[in-house]
Amino acid sequence: MNTYKMHKLILTKLSYHEKNIFCGIYFDASNHPLDIMVEKEMPNENPFPNEAIYVGKVAKILPGQGAFVRLSPGVSGYLPLKPNQKFFYVNKIGKKECLQPEDEIVVQIRKQPIKTKEMVLDNELAFHSDHLILVTDSENISVSSKIKKIQKEHLKELLLNEYKTLDGFGFIVRTNALELSDEDILEEAKALYEEYMHVMKHVKNRTCFECIRKGRNKIEELLRTLNPEITEIETDDKEIFDSLMEVCHRDLFLSFQDKLLFYEDASYPLYKLYGMETVLDNALKPVAWLNSGANLIIEQVEAMTVIDVNSSKQISKKEANAFGINVEAAKEIALQLRLRNISGIVIVDFINMNSNHNKTALLSILKEETKYDPCKVTVLDYTKLGLVEITREKRYPSLKEVLTLK
Repeated sequence: MNTYKMHKLILTKLSYHEKNIFCGIYFDASNHPLDIMVEKEMPNENPFPNEAIYVGKVAKILPGQGAFVRLSPGVSGYLPLKPNQKFFYVNKIGKKECLQPEDEIVVQIRKQPIKTKEMVLDNELAFHSDHLILVTDSENISVSSKIKKIQKEHLKELLLNEYKTLDGFGFIVRTNALELSDEDILEEAKALYEEYMHVMKHVKNRTCFECIRKGRNKIEELLRTLNPEITEIETDDKEIFDSLMEVCHRDLFLSFQDKLLFYEDASYPLYKLYGMETVLDNALKPVAWLNSGANLIIEQVEAMTVIDVNSSKQISKKEANAFGINVEAAKEIALQLRLRNISGIVIVDFINMNSNHNKTALLSILKEETKYDPCKVTVLDYTKLGLVEITREKRYPSLKEVLTLK
């Protein structure tokens, strides 16, 4: 089974072990779960989403590293520092040009908090639209590398003719900008430019902890990650459905409009129809069973995740049998990484094999199975102890963190 052929996405709200959660589960055409997304907040309840712009107050500076910036009395984020960094000051403390505690600056949220880490902030702002991004850290026009050279030069010339002086800002042109006419591209660029100028013009009049620009809500962020080939997006929650409809009226998401379904059988909720509680329960268990009778023992700790491939009821220790179980395990590991949203370092103890050919083949299969993961997965190699080392990009908290930690 390949772990990337998504067929439908089921979105709903439910109470799971006395926690109210917003849950999305991706299924294949046979209704096998392929990926899980869980949030403690409902889609529009997070006041600090990615891309939101705030006036923050510097709380503490770690020289040569970064600064902790408060976005509200109880919420702070981490701002990496680098040489020759420029800040948009709302209120500067003292006469020193360098950043100091109590300075009030404009920051944008780049990443949500993960594990024990604070959310990541940036002093360089980015204003996103469906096809373009206006950035304050560049005075150039950058075009997606997926666009052909001739088209790339045309898009650069188009924007440079309109904005002859890029003073303090630049543009990034997304691949999907090819869908637009020149007039539409210029209109979208104008809207971003006017929003950027409005923020810059009024930034000095802002107050500490004020939200200058709302960020991307969860529904929009979710749709941006969806494969356009997905056939159904179904929910039984009116608020979620209305949010989906609102976002899908935009050009970028029009292809999803006809795929939205509203489930209306109140006597049998959607989460029961798709066994979503059972999917969550299984994704939190330390054991994942394989069809052969073997299993995976999955232990998540702070520093790493350890996975042990256990032959269990499989008595034969012949090379061919070991290889067969390991291949089955590799495919299941690729799936479990996604279902549990495991990130960081992962160490796998496969069943021992003597054949170097089989060992190399197993690594190739593992790389192939993880290739379509939405988070970057790197399959490294065997360690000196014969363990396989994997790393997976940290993008969101793991399922275990969201559902089991207070």
